[in-house]
Amino acid sequence: MAQNRSQEVRNPVGLYAGPSEALEAVIADFQYWTGRLTETSAQMSYAVIGANWIVFGSVNAILGSIWSKLSLLAVLLGLATGVVGTWLLCEAHRRRGVYGDSDPARWATEFHKFANKRSPWPFTAFIEWTASWTRNLKAAFALLGGVFLVIGAILKS
Repeated sequence: MAQNRSQEVRNPVGLYAGPSEALEAVIADFQYWTGRLTETSAQMSYAVIGANWIVFGSVNAILGSIWSKLSLLAVLLGLATGVVGTWLLCEAHRRRGVYGDSDPARWATEFHKFANKRSPWPFTAFIEWTASWTRNLKAAFALLGGVFLVIGAILKS
């Protein structure tokens, strides 16, 4: 039987006082690293755009290289993914907030129903899926843009 937080066994020797504190640390780190991924993928995208100008030197040279065009396309798709993903997640969270606020008794019932179970609650499967795909695509497009840039730079010389 699962213990609630007030009945949690505390281990004064370990890094965490109990399982809830350890879980909170995992969730906090997940939120931190998700934010860092968003920041670094955007920064890398901007760096790749700038590096294309440095490597190829002009609009004509950029447009004359398939690798440069692929590099820019990849990072632009990554940046667009961030915008679309943020838009979808904002709206999904707004709807979820309205849902919870419109019937507090139902919200409380669902809290108890899904407590200690593998469930996306209080979010939805759509929110989790969208967040996961947005994270993955932003990172993949930024990295792909960098790879295309490096290939283009090597073939240019």
